[in-house]
Amino acid sequence: MEGGIQAWQGLTAEGPPEGGISYFAPGTGAADMAALAWALEENSRLFYISLADMRPGTDEAALFTKLSEAEEHHKETLISIHRNLSSEPVDRFYQSQVSPVLEGGVSREEALSWTRDKPARKVLAITMGLEANAYDRYLKMVDVSQSEDAKEVFLAIAREERGHLERLSKLLDDVVKQDY
Repeated sequence: MEGGIQAWQGLTAEGPPEGGISYFAPGTGAADMAALAWALEENSRLFYISLADMRPGTDEAALFTKLSEAEEHHKETLISIHRNLSSEPVDRFYQSQVSPVLEGGVSREEALSWTRDKPARKVLAITMGLEANAYDRYLKMVDVSQSEDAKEVFLAIAREERGHLERLSKLLDDVVKQDY
């Protein structure tokens, strides 16, 4: 800070995009939560596909491809929940929920931009943060859902998100061992 703008030499801070935990307003119903979760899962799916494309032929690419497929499965489950809890037509559900935001409010483009040319361990670390937010979100959805059926489904998806975290963690451990 010494010297102010006159002394600045063009250096900039570097780090992953900051994201917070997904927020649900008090009283948000399970159908609305399912719709929001669907949009977040779709953006995660697209994010993982992009990450796999950026790292062809690597262990990371294989895992990112599997994670994108899991996100597709989660979307199908969330559509089913939405149909059971809402009379809103599914086509309106799709159209109203698509936005380019990942877990924690980070834009997909910002996260992809940050991952370009980063080593695998840094990319895996940011994806672990996204999955941790997803896990937390589904546990919160369990807590606030009125429907026992929705609670069971949200808990099942939370377990899957925890499994994603475990797979990412194992791969990160392997990458770190290779680096050292």
